[in-house]
Amino acid sequence: MRRGPFVAFLFVAIMSATCSGNSGPRFDKTDVDNINRLIEDLRTAFNAKDAAKAAALYSTTGVVMPPNKPIMRGRQFVEQYYKDRFAEGASDLELGAADVSGQGTLAYANGDYRLNLVSSDGKPPRRDRGKFLWIFRESNNQWLIEYVIFSSDFVTPSA
Repeated sequence: MRRGPFVAFLFVAIMSATCSGNSGPRFDKTDVDNINRLIEDLRTAFNAKDAAKAAALYSTTGVVMPPNKPIMRGRQFVEQYYKDRFAEGASDLELGAADVSGQGTLAYANGDYRLNLVSSDGKPPRRDRGKFLWIFRESNNQWLIEYVIFSSDFVTPSA
């Protein structure tokens, strides 16, 4: 039985597969910088109470998953979500991305947020704080928000 040629072929095939690496798009510092700029653009749009500009930072199928509310899926519903938040008096958003990373055309950021919320009982606005996880997708050399989920560090007041 001659195994020599088969073993040599197998060795070359395995080495070729392991050395070929990932030929897909790279994720590098430029991508991190672009995503951090996108996060800052969202903060700016939010604080300007510009729902259309905030929603434009999402993909057309973008999703917001707010606490204690239904999922908002699609750019028009994301825009409505922001309009509703502004009508409720949300303001002065601060975002801190602790970690931005990714691979190829997908990335994520996690961190914390702070914002003012108007109280329904006429008291002065209260400061909320919490954490977020965002997922981004790059398409046509542009990063857009694909998913946002966040939650407050505080207990939700009873209705």
